[in-house]
Amino acid sequence: MRKIRKYGDPVLRKKSEEVKDIDEKLIKLINSMKETLMDRKGVGLAAVQIGVLKRIFIAYNPEVEKLITVINPEIVETQGEEIDMEGCLSFPEIYFSIKRASKTVVKGYNEDGKEIIVEGKGILSRCFQHEIDHLDGTLIIDYATEEEKKFWKEKLENLKNDS
Repeated sequence: MRKIRKYGDPVLRKKSEEVKDIDEKLIKLINSMKETLMDRKGVGLAAVQIGVLKRIFIAYNPEVEKLITVINPEIVETQGEEIDMEGCLSFPEIYFSIKRASKTVVKGYNEDGKEIIVEGKGILSRCFQHEIDHLDGTLIIDYATEEEKKFWKEKLENLKNDS
């Protein structure tokens, strides 16, 4: 189990580095990310959210009830768009209305070092885009309207003060 960094923690604004080697240390990191994600009942978790600046994310695919690990993810295709409420483990109990592609195809590597291509629709598509944003230092608040920021002002300030 790892501590999830909250909004206000400067690490969340940093760009994550490409993974060069998939070694035992990296597998331990991935396993702890999976454990943390399942414990928090989240949909996705980027390594930066636990303070590790590596380009890795874990996503939960509700259709098959399995976790997907993507190392060095890259969006290769998007289709459509939809606006929906979106939350984040780094912004507990805060939600913003965000426009995302309704289908996203991501290329990367799995834990065995094999190249993978995964397709997400709906919530999984949203998750892929959200987690890759994290790896680039982009947060859901960056998509929020001034009205939304004002609505969540007190909670946002409390998060900043706690981090």
